[in-house]
Amino acid sequence: MRNPLFNPIEVDVEEENWQLLKVEGKGPIEVGIKLHKEAKTQSWEPLEKNITVLGAGPFARSPFYGTNRMVILFKSPMTYTLHVSACGGVGFEFVKSGTNLVVIKGKSEKKKIVVVEGDESGVRDVKFYPVNEDVYNYSDFFGTFAISKYMWDRFGPGRGIAVGPFALRSRTASLVSIEMVHDHPSPFAVDLFGRGGGGSVLARVHGVLGIFAKGSYEPPKLPLSLPDEISMEVFGEPYVSVVLRATTKYRYDPKYKSGGTFGVNYPHYKDLVPTFAFNSIYFSDQVRIMISNMILKYFWKPFQEETIKRRQFGGCGDPCPAACKKVWRGVKVDYEPSNAMGPLIGIFRLDLTVKLIEMVDSYGADAIETGHALAWIMDSLRHGLLKPEDLGIDEVPNFDPLSFDPIEDSERNFRIAKKLLEDYLNGRGIMGEVAEKGIRLSAKEFDERFGAKDMRFEDLAVYVAFGERGYMTPNLYWAPGMVSPLYVLGRYWTNYRPTIDEPEKFAKSSLRRALKELMVDNAGICRFHRRWAEKALPLMYEKVIGEKVDDEYARRIYKEIALYSREAKAEPVPWEGRKTKDVVATMAKRLLPEWYGREYEWWRIFKETIDRELGL
Repeated sequence: MRNPLFNPIEVDVEEENWQLLKVEGKGPIEVGIKLHKEAKTQSWEPLEKNITVLGAGPFARSPFYGTNRMVILFKSPMTYTLHVSACGGVGFEFVKSGTNLVVIKGKSEKKKIVVVEGDESGVRDVKFYPVNEDVYNYSDFFGTFAISKYMWDRFGPGRGIAVGPFALRSRTASLVSIEMVHDHPSPFAVDLFGRGGGGSVLARVHGVLGIFAKGSYEPPKLPLSLPDEISMEVFGEPYVSVVLRATTKYRYDPKYKSGGTFGVNYPHYKDLVPTFAFNSIYFSDQVRIMISNMILKYFWKPFQEETIKRRQFGGCGDPCPAACKKVWRGVKVDYEPSNAMGPLIGIFRLDLTVKLIEMVDSYGADAIETGHALAWIMDSLRHGLLKPEDLGIDEVPNFDPLSFDPIEDSERNFRIAKKLLEDYLNGRGIMGEVAEKGIRLSAKEFDERFGAKDMRFEDLAVYVAFGERGYMTPNLYWAPGMVSPLYVLGRYWTNYRPTIDEPEKFAKSSLRRALKELMVDNAGICRFHRRWAEKALPLMYEKVIGEKVDDEYARRIYKEIALYSREAKAEPVPWEGRKTKDVVATMAKRLLPEWYGREYEWWRIFKETIDRELGL
């Protein structure tokens, strides 16, 4: 039987040494929670002291598709509890370093790159190389692309994980892994451990700006016939057929004549896509349909013409038939980063949006969080809570759909957003404060500083509050499940459909979805493969690992996260701002009118149901 952990190691960046780690578990999330609880990190300040657990699942470099995802678990400087983020394809090369689990501990003031190197027997050595911020200007590249190229040139071949310059001055930065093809960054495989501030933890606590894995280790081989054997037992048909059907949306969906999250979500969700700083939740159906038509014409159609028709498809580095990565004029475009840097901030031109995406990716920021920050400040400016001179600009955005010109107003909103984004990424002015303190604390401070009365800054931001200080901005769906009181948010660990139901029923469906997503992440499997993986995973574990996993196993892990959150005083607490509440209220008004006006009661029953289901 294959061991779910390949030679786990602990790396102490302060002492610059490493050792094999004695720890058991079926996946990196389970192991990470154990390690945090053993170290009693609940009371730690996450940007002062932390433990970062980086791991692939037990099926990495196996004949199963989509099983080379890597997961990072850490105490988030955003939520102040444990957070999980994942990145596609990294594990395929990373585990050649001899391990599928790296635990990073220690605080280092000196910036460094950590190189993990393996041979046929396992991890051979871990080395530490000092660097400074000059590494962000290397060759002809900048930021995460530069350091990725630097690591490849100096230590390659292998796979790198980069921290961008934004991490040095923020609490919300991502980790970025860029596959190198022919010695250059691939435009397709620019993948992020996006949410929760993992990049900020790695840079500001551990002093690590890059991790590079290389070597010749191969996990024990699995029979090439095993995927078909399991597929026939579970689905009654060959494995490849099941996989191709399950990943249709991400490759090419004939129903929409498009593919990928960008290509399918816009014609699928239509008027339910959040636009204009989430203010679209207040618009009439007719106005939202008008906006959707503009998006399809000016934003989606160019993608169809240049990406879909020209087959600009690729992958994340996982040998997988989904070809989910879509590139437009050399820039990878997915739905959420594109919507965050596009319609959410009133930009309906793809040529302008990709310029902002490139900046965000280069600096190592989280596009979703960045989009929320820009949209919130632009909406505050539009409502008069801030003046243009407060932000060093001389115009106000147009977020009025009835007067919006998709060409001229997209240009105007782009000019404003670009200036605000430059300040945000470089730590300047008001936007620099938002980057350093986060949206929740900034909103409270701005209320006092700028004398907001009739409307508060909190009322224009969309975030879920955790304890007294933590928060998480939701993924870009008009979905009550994205702002509901769950213990891990900012991911798809919830019912994220644009619908609502009685709170008890909706809580149970959200928890069921959370447990399924947790199992897929813990196994190191891409969620784009979830339609087959969720059903096959129990048998995969049984035949490959010789151990049992099921919903109860996932429930126990999730309960441990909930208990940790309680001990860290970082449980979900009721919504603080009007717009966040109205994500639920406006959906209730449409579909569940008996709960309209009773949103906080809905929240309370939802939270009580989750805790009861977990046995808390």
